[in-house]
Amino acid sequence: MTEIVKGADWVLTEERGPGVPEGIYGVECMTCEAKSPLFDDDPLPIAVWCIHHTQDKPDHTLFLARTERHWRVVPRPHPPATPPANDGGGIAGPVFVGLMCLLTALAGLLPGLQLVN
Repeated sequence: MTEIVKGADWVLTEERGPGVPEGIYGVECMTCEAKSPLFDDDPLPIAVWCIHHTQDKPDHTLFLARTERHWRVVPRPHPPATPPANDGGGIAGPVFVGLMCLLTALAGLLPGLQLVN
């Protein structure tokens, strides 16, 4: 389940599961009212539809493509009643990461420095 937005009590997620398409694709002509059928999980049929429509009506060359996905709002899971145990890392973990980032940045600058005698 991919989380899209978290709210205070709710989470918006992409709906996944058996029978749920990754995407539903469709297109409509911007010159006339013509619309393609909708296709699950494959945008190629709408591309072919656009080409056929333009072959039939050569001045119809602009299309609006849409991709639809299923989303679901679910209750936000509550955190466990007991806080997780302290792993003893304290501040040492973030300090170590910060120092490593600083050293990496400095190492990138070293080749550009020219020492003058």
